Amino acid sequence: MNIEQSAFVLHSRPYRETSALVTFFTPEYGKVNGVVRGVRGGRKTASQKTAMLQPFQQLTLQWREKSNSQTDLLSIQQIELANLRFPLQAEANICGLYVNELLYRLLFPQVATEALFDIYQQTLYQLLAAQQRSEQAWSLRQFEFQLLSELGHGLLCDQDVHQQTISAEATYQYYPQYGAVLSACDSQQQGVLIQGECLLALDEMRYCEHCLPQLKRLFRAILALYLGDKPIMTRELFN
Repeated sequence: MNIEQSAFVLHSRPYRETSALVTFFTPEYGKVNGVVRGVRGGRKTASQKTAMLQPFQQLTLQWREKSNSQTDLLSIQQIELANLRFPLQAEANICGLYVNELLYRLLFPQVATEALFDIYQQTLYQLLAAQQRSEQAWSLRQFEFQLLSELGHGLLCDQDVHQQTISAEATYQYYPQYGAVLSACDSQQQGVLIQGECLLALDEMRYCEHCLPQLKRLFRAILALYLGDKPIMTRELFN
């Protein structure tokens, strides 16, 4: 059976003499790894294929589904350009590459992610429209929040670990995988320090500029649990 999917490129590297091993993000099959042949070499078609395999350009892929296959590696039969493209520049481009790296690292292969596919496109729209660094940062925090939720690791931001309503005026220690503990009552003091108003702003998906540094520390701590020891490469680009 032939499969056709919209897709974005998450990662690409050379494979054998003239091919590329490409990780795509699709709505119905999630993250898929495919071999694209004829990408390298002196031919005009190779240059055209290379140009298509750029980040933030929507594509239409076709491959043949194989029964009883021993590998999840697909042989991509056809690639076409779709109409949607996000020409991210400078820091917005780095932000987009960071989003791609999170998806590449955290998604399991061939698991349907239609809602996340829509969230991804909306994030690229936001990064393209952002005029300031704070707007870019807020787009990333929203994406991280929604990504964790879609992966089953959602944050509880309106109640603490004792099921008490978060107070905007209070300060909390947030423990990844557990939740918020009122800082004044926490003897360990080993969570991520965050104000209640910032947790509530995140819960309501409400922009609050002065909360952005606290939310950045929070998500960095939480994502570290799932990313392991290998660092996020695109963070180095910001430096």
